[in-house]
Amino acid sequence: MAILKGSITDDKIQSKYLDETIDLLIYLPSRYTPLVKYPILIAQDGRDYFQLGKLAKTADRLMEEHQIEDCIIIGVNHKGIEDRKAKYDPSGEKHENYIRFMAYELTAYLNEKFNTLQLGAGMGLIGDSLGGYVAMKLSLLYPNTFGKVIVQSPYIPEELLQTVESIEQMQTLTIYHSIGDEEHSFTNPEGITKDFLAPNRRMNKLLNNFALDYEYSEFQGNHLWVNWQKDLVPALTFLYNNR
Repeated sequence: MAILKGSITDDKIQSKYLDETIDLLIYLPSRYTPLVKYPILIAQDGRDYFQLGKLAKTADRLMEEHQIEDCIIIGVNHKGIEDRKAKYDPSGEKHENYIRFMAYELTAYLNEKFNTLQLGAGMGLIGDSLGGYVAMKLSLLYPNTFGKVIVQSPYIPEELLQTVESIEQMQTLTIYHSIGDEEHSFTNPEGITKDFLAPNRRMNKLLNNFALDYEYSEFQGNHLWVNWQKDLVPALTFLYNNR
């Protein structure tokens, strides 16, 4: 098993919008120096992405092999299933304040803490399922803040499709978008079966109408971490290709 060359540390940020302390995971590449400006990738479901998705380990290997540029990765942790739904679900009671926390408080904190690229392309987002919805929504609402986004099997409600339909131009964004070919029938933890595939295909058709840097992929399989983990290599390479 590959040994991590970079480092992972814990951090915290106090949110006025949410009136709580948010736990963070911070990955720094092995060649990190405060003298260099770095792009930042922010992950929803931070702990899951680091542990189940092996995001830091995968990125670390790709950086060491010079397949992607060095970047800082931030994992934003939630406090469990109920807290996740309250923050990520569009109908959740904390959702709008969580969006504000991400767009204003977290970005300001990271720009102050690290030597960052103060451009939209310098701040990226990654999310799966409901976290993918959050990542997509943030990039659409704040394209000058979050210029790069990876969405893996994102939840795509009708209102998000309508939002994209109403946008006239979106050329500032770089988007990697993937979905499993078996996700036409996904049963969530609450026992509700949903079709994730059809709305993602609709979103793909809409995004293809724009002159943006966009990659769409349908992987084999269902709504599972094992599939998102494998999908990280093409996703990270697309966003941070060392070209």
